[in-house]
Parts: sequence; structure tokens; C-alpha cells
Amino acid sequence: MLLYEKLCRFSERIVGRTVQSTHDRELQRAVKFLAPLMDISVKGVKAAANLFSVLILVSVVFLLTYLELSLIIVAPLAGIAGVVTYYIIASYPISVMNSYKLGLSEEADLVFEQFILVFQSGGTIFDAVEMVAQSNHPYLSLAFRKLIGDINEGIPPETCLMEFARNQPSDDLRRYFTAIVSSLERKTDLIDMLSGESFEADLALRQKNLELESRLLIVAALVTYLPIMFTLAVSLAGFATSILLVLIAPIFILMNALLKSRFSRQFSAYFDRPRETSIIAPSQNQIISEYDAFLNFLILLGERLKSGDNLEVSLDSIRDDLEPEVQILVDIAIDAIYHENASIVEALDRASKSALGQRVSQMLNMIAIMCETSAQAAGDRISRIAARLVKRSAVAKERDSIIAAQRMKVYLLTITSAAVLGMLASLSPFLFIGSLLSQGPTWTPGSITTIDILPLLVTLGITTLSTGYQNTKMVGGNRPVLIGLVCGLLFWIAFGLSSIMMGFG
Repeated sequence: MLLYEKLCRFSERIVGRTVQSTHDRELQRAVKFLAPLMDISVKGVKAAANLFSVLILVSVVFLLTYLELSLIIVAPLAGIAGVVTYYIIASYPISVMNSYKLGLSEEADLVFEQFILVFQSGGTIFDAVEMVAQSNHPYLSLAFRKLIGDINEGIPPETCLMEFARNQPSDDLRRYFTAIVSSLERKTDLIDMLSGESFEADLALRQKNLELESRLLIVAALVTYLPIMFTLAVSLAGFATSILLVLIAPIFILMNALLKSRFSRQFSAYFDRPRETSIIAPSQNQIISEYDAFLNFLILLGERLKSGDNLEVSLDSIRDDLEPEVQILVDIAIDAIYHENASIVEALDRASKSALGQRVSQMLNMIAIMCETSAQAAGDRISRIAARLVKRSAVAKERDSIIAAQRMKVYLLTITSAAVLGMLASLSPFLFIGSLLSQGPTWTPGSITTIDILPLLVTLGITTLSTGYQNTKMVGGNRPVLIGLVCGLLFWIAFGLSSIMMGFG
């Protein structure tokens, strides 16, 4: 982003005067959205797109002309290069903004709960903005710090929040902030209106789940078939004995790692993320386990509160029915109430500080504040929130079911491709295109041995080991090291058997 910002500033100084005013609303919104991240203008973006597209076009023309290519080829290639460069530079802010869309929709519900927590504890909208600014939201915390600066300059918080909402790519975030400002004017209950209803994020998650199966198999196919295509190309070109082939192995491994990262399981606001960032942070499984146990806690607590019990009695009554992850938190609260005579707000605040997840911590504080007014009304609210969150959690977990269903296909694809790669490697001396197009193959038994094509074999062997390991990790399989070793052994066994049959020494 820093390089792009410098390019836009440089271009605006050089050719900014030649750029006409633009009415591209999407680009204008993207520039405003990215203001907390980089200082660019619409004029600068257009100037950079114009300048560098012309530079690329001229450079391609000179390069292809120097290579003595025909004008019929030079003209379209240079034109395509210029157009693609213009599109990439001009659309970059919009692409970055859209890349934040799903993340912001995930964050929206969490931020909304923070506003509710502040309002119900008697805080102002400025206090809520400050709370979000001090949190660890990837984009919103930085943007809200800028918002605080605008508020300190005299702009009303409500105006700042609505202006901020207008430039967001996430419909969920815009709806939440609109509801917050509206509730301040009409004195309505925010929890009853929207909490837990991030429609856009849920829809995007379902769409990604539907696409997951095909994307998973495409990635597995790419990382297993590309080495096969590479082996064919190297063999046909007669480079099977080149020592430089060893340098290709790290490229295949890196490509596999990059593709696998698309399916890595990161902390997500659909479940929860760590309450505090530390050197030894809780694992994703610990966070999810606590969150799932907490949803069960909300269901049980909501039913007890609706029956007429107060919060202290409800906690004590459901304690034995809870899972260990939440039982620890409830024990902290019960101990503070009955042994230290702490208030229920203080007791749950202590419990919240021991929670692993950020959302669990916030919800514990919200429960205490809601129950101060009416425990029975709080029970209704808690039950509704729990039902919504359970529904969302179920949608998010569809991902694991889809990956589990595709696991065997990925295993089969990885293992069979290892065997095919081994057999193909043994044919590399026969596939040289120069031999195939001449009187016949110049290869005779004993003239080329395994030592001669060792660079190719080492490259393919390392790649096969890595592919087996990383594909297993991608689908969450057990014993990835063992699968990697199995693939490596299959490669060498297939190579050995095929070599013996071909008389390859």
C-alpha cells in the first residue's frame, strides 16, 4: 500500500493537471474508505493509471520492436499491456475496499455488541467509539481512532458515525451504525432490533461453503498435476540431467503453501478470537470449544431467567450442567458472589477477564448489565441472542463437514499422482523431442543411469513429499508427515519398477 500511495502522489504532481474530474462514485467511496490506511485522492489514482499505462505501452512497443517482431503482433500486445496496467492501477483501491467487505461484516456484530455494552452501562456514543478504537479490530480500530480525531475537532459523534457508515462496503456495518444513531434519537432497544443478524456475512459464508468443494479439488489438482506437466516439459526439452532443476523444488513447495493458505483456519468473528494477544495465545480449537460451550450456557441461562430466578440463583442452578470450559468462568463468578460479597456486575466482570475469547468476555459483561433491570426480560433477550448465534455457528461449521467429505478424494488424488510422477520420471530419457524427431532414440541401455537424472529425481521426490504433507494439512487430516512419506515412497517405488521394466539402469 505504501508503494501505491507514493506512485499516486508522484503521478498527481507530474500529470495531475491533465486529469479531468471524474464521477466514479465507487472509486470516490474507496478512497474515503482507505483514508485510515493510506493518503490518496481520486485525481492521484487516475493520474497514476494514465501515466503508467502509457509508460508500459511505450516500453512494450520498444521491447517487441527490438526483438524484430511484426507490427501486427506489436500493436495488439502493447495495447493489451497498456489497458491491463490502467485497469489494475485504477481499480486497486476498489479491490482493496472489497477485500475488507467480508471481514467487516464478520466484525459488525462484535462491534454492535460493544456499542450495546457501553450504552447499557450508561456510556455515551463517544465512549463506544473510544472502546472500539482501543480494541483489536483489523480495520475498524484504526478507522475509529481517526474518527475520535474528527470528534475532538468539534464534529458531532452521530454525524461522524453516519458519514463513516456511508463509505463502508459492508451492508451489515452500514445497517448497524444507522440503527445505533436511530436508537439514540428514538430510545429503542438495540438488542431486540439487530443483535446477531449479520445477513450479508452469513450469505457470503454460505456462498463460500458452496464453492469450497470445487476450490479444494482445484487446488489439490494444481499442486499434483503441475509437477507432472513440468516433468514432461523438461524431458521433451532434454533438460532432465540439468543440475538447475533442483532450484524448481522450492518454487513448487511455495506455490503449494500459498494455495493451501486459502483454506487455513484462522480466528474468525463467526466463532470468536482471542481476548488478549500474547506470546502464548490460545489455539483456534480452544477458542471454538469455549465459544460452543458458552452458547449452551446462554441457552440454559436464558431458560432459568425466564422461569423467574435471579442471575445468582440461575448461575448456581445450571453450574453442574455446563461444560468445563464455561464451568471455570461460572465458578469464578459464584465464588466472587458468595465468598467475597461482590456484586453480580463485578463477579461477571472477573469471569470475563478469565475468558479466552473476546466475544465470550463481552457477552458476560452484557448479561450482568441486562439483568440489573429485569432478570426475566433479560432471559428472553439472552434466549433470542443464543438462538441466532447457534444458527450462525452451524452455518460456519458446514465448512468442516465439506472438507471432511472431500478428504478422501484429496488423499486419492495425491497418492495416485505420486505414483504417476514416478513412472513418468523413468521415461524422461526416452521423451527428448530431438530423439523422437530424428532417425530414432539415441539412448541405449546403460548409456544413461539414475545418477544422470538425479537432479530431476531429487526435485520430484522433494515436491512429492511436500505435496503429500501440505495437502493433508489443507484438509485437516491426521498424520500429515506419514502421508508425505507414503507419497515419497510411492514415487520411488513406481520409478524403480518402471525403470526395471524399461531396462533403465
